[in-house]
Amino acid sequence: METVIALVVAVLTAWLVYSRQPLPANYFTRRMEAAYSPDSREGLPFYRGLLVFFQPIVKFTPLGWLRVLEQQLYWSQLAGRWTGWSVMEVAALHAALCVTGACLALLVGRGSALTVLAIPVALPLVFNLLYLRAPTRRARRQFAAEMPELVAIMAAEVASETTLQEAVARLSHAPGLGAAWFRQAQQRAAGRSLFTEGAQPGALIEEALEGNERELITFVRALDNIKRRGTGARELLGQIARDTATRFIGAAQLRAEKVGSELILPMIFFFFLPYIVVILTVMAGPVLSGRLF
Repeated sequence: METVIALVVAVLTAWLVYSRQPLPANYFTRRMEAAYSPDSREGLPFYRGLLVFFQPIVKFTPLGWLRVLEQQLYWSQLAGRWTGWSVMEVAALHAALCVTGACLALLVGRGSALTVLAIPVALPLVFNLLYLRAPTRRARRQFAAEMPELVAIMAAEVASETTLQEAVARLSHAPGLGAAWFRQAQQRAAGRSLFTEGAQPGALIEEALEGNERELITFVRALDNIKRRGTGARELLGQIARDTATRFIGAAQLRAEKVGSELILPMIFFFFLPYIVVILTVMAGPVLSGRLF
C-alpha cells in the first residue's frame, strides 16, 4: 500500500511540475534534427566575421528585398554556391558593399552628387547580378530542364509497384539538381514524414514552397494526393510527366524566339557604339589638326 501511495504522489508531483513548465510541441523533432545535422565547429573567415557590424543596417532592409535574397540564396546553395551562408549574412554583405561604395564615392566624387549617389547603389547591384541572380537563373533553368525526366522516372518507379518513399530515396541518389533537391528534402524530413499527413505539412511540400517553383509545387502536391488516396498513381504521374514536358518545350521555344531581341542591346553597346567611337576618333584627328583638306 505504501508503494502505491508513493507512486501516486510521485505521479502527481511530476504532473504539477510539468504543467508549470511543459516541453514545447516540437521538442523531439528538434532533438532528432540536431542529432542528424552535422556538428560544425569551424570558425568563420575574417571577412564574414566583419559582417556582424553591418547587422543593425540589415534591420532596415525592406521585407520584399529579403525575400528576393532568400530565393536567390536558396537556388544558389542548391547549385553548390554560397554554402553555409544565411540570408542575414548575404544582406549584411550587400549593406557592407553599399557602405564601401559610399566611402569610395566620397573620395572620388569630387562634389558630384550623381557619382556620390550612383556608386553606393551600383556596387551591391552589380554584385547581386553577377554572384546571386545569375547563378539562381542558371539553377532554375537547369532544374526546369531536369523536371520532366524526374517526373517520368517517378512515374516509372510507381508503375513498377515501388512505394513513393522508396522512389524518392532512389531519385535522391541520381546526379543533378533534382536529385540534390530530393536529398535536401530528406534532410528536412529527419524525424518526420516526407508527405503531408492530416494538417501537418510534409517535408516535400515545405521544401517546394521554399523554392517557390510552380512546377515543383504542383508535382509535390500531386504526390501528397497520391499518398493520401493510395490509388491512381500511375495515371496521374504519367499525365503530370507529359504536361511538364510539354510546358518545358514551350518555354524553351519561347526563350529561343526572344534570343534575337535580347541580343540587340548588347550588340549596340559592345559592337556598334565602339565601332562608331573608333571611326570618329580616327576622323577627328586629321580634322582637328587641319590635315584632312
